[in-house]
Amino acid sequence: MEAEQLVQDFNTQVALYRELVISIGDASVDCPSLRAQMQKTRIKGCEMAQNAHQKLSAISGPEDGEIHPEICRLYIQLQCCLEMYTTEMLKSVCLLGSLQLHRKGKDSSAVLDSKMEESSQAPILEEASSSTLQDLQQYSWHVSTDIENTERDIREMKNLVSKLRETMPLPLKTQDDSSLLNLTPYPLVRRRKRRFFGLCCLVSS
Repeated sequence: MEAEQLVQDFNTQVALYRELVISIGDASVDCPSLRAQMQKTRIKGCEMAQNAHQKLSAISGPEDGEIHPEICRLYIQLQCCLEMYTTEMLKSVCLLGSLQLHRKGKDSSAVLDSKMEESSQAPILEEASSSTLQDLQQYSWHVSTDIENTERDIREMKNLVSKLRETMPLPLKTQDDSSLLNLTPYPLVRRRKRRFFGLCCLVSS
């Protein structure tokens, strides 16, 4: 089933994105190339989520309660992956914001110290101070752009979760979040009611 493969691929992509998010702020690995890879992974993840939802909603069938348990499983799995993906993006926004504030405070102090030395030392320090300030402004701009783009993708994924709920088969729509994991799709197979004729009670002799 193509939908199953798409959901599994999206699940793997979420795991890859999570590994990149937890590296934010790690001096040994955090660098512009990591940020670029994280952005690329995030964009691809959003595209994969959209594709998985489109394919799954196309095969869900009529909302008469007659659904296959495999489709129920895929819906639940996709919803869980989307919610986890949104959570990881929120983490990245918080980490990037905290790192940006820390970097601003640290670099501003360095710029101030270098300016205090300019009055008594060679003019080359003025160029160094200007270069440091430009680096700080460029870094802040890149981080702010990453945060804005991530927040946009968060809103997009939240909207996708809402659409997913709307296209869910009827038995899943009637379930709340706390019971989804323990859900037994009903009715998967319509059972015939047993009828007993001519026997109202048992009488012992």
